[in-house]
Amino acid sequence: MAIWEQWGVPLAVLGLIVATLFMSAIVKRYQTQQALIRARIQRISVGISTIEQSLETLRGVPLSRELRLTLRGDVLARYQQIARLYRRYPDIAQRLQVAEQAMQAEGGSVASGVGPIADSQQFNQIMRAIDALHDLVSESQTVQPIPNDVRGIFCRELGERRAEANARYHLTRSQHHAEDGDEPRARAHITTLMQVLKKRGPATGFVRELYAEAEQALNGAGTANRKKAGEAEGNAQETDADRESA
Repeated sequence: MAIWEQWGVPLAVLGLIVATLFMSAIVKRYQTQQALIRARIQRISVGISTIEQSLETLRGVPLSRELRLTLRGDVLARYQQIARLYRRYPDIAQRLQVAEQAMQAEGGSVASGVGPIADSQQFNQIMRAIDALHDLVSESQTVQPIPNDVRGIFCRELGERRAEANARYHLTRSQHHAEDGDEPRARAHITTLMQVLKKRGPATGFVRELYAEAEQALNGAGTANRKKAGEAEGNAQETDADRESA
């Protein structure tokens, strides 16, 4: 009895400390787990935003139905992942429904090709969107695995769309500069396009056709320059002749 009276209080305090430390460890572990879940959900959400914003930016760019369905399906799979990780995620049921409807609504390509692009801001947005999707597919960052052969087809398609968008922008800008009489800038756009097609364009027949189109435009710009120079020289000679006759 004396021993208990002597050690009872210290033992009780010790037990309380141990219990407190145990509960603290449990709480810390729970908080760490929740932080990991939040970080994972954040990464998944960034991927969703990247895909959805890129597809919206590329509405006027002809992407195959198979590619768009794969990307829409990946958005749906990402929302399903979030639902499993955190059931109370805001509006998750509605988000799942919208993602499924967007996937079902995908039809055939509405555009036969990339149209003229004159605005540099629009061009840069298209480039960022294509590059984002290309990185996502080529680096196997999709939630749903893509077979290697299909991944190669999608990467080639995105590479061709990048090349085509470059062609429509630089050739359009070149034509505008030529019409304004700024031949150096007109030629600069064409040479830039040819460099991009060589370095970043996939080695396909479609890209080779774009390169041939750029070469033709460059030769045409040179012909136009020589013609203008000849006309200027002819006008100068006529002016001299008129002065002499006067």
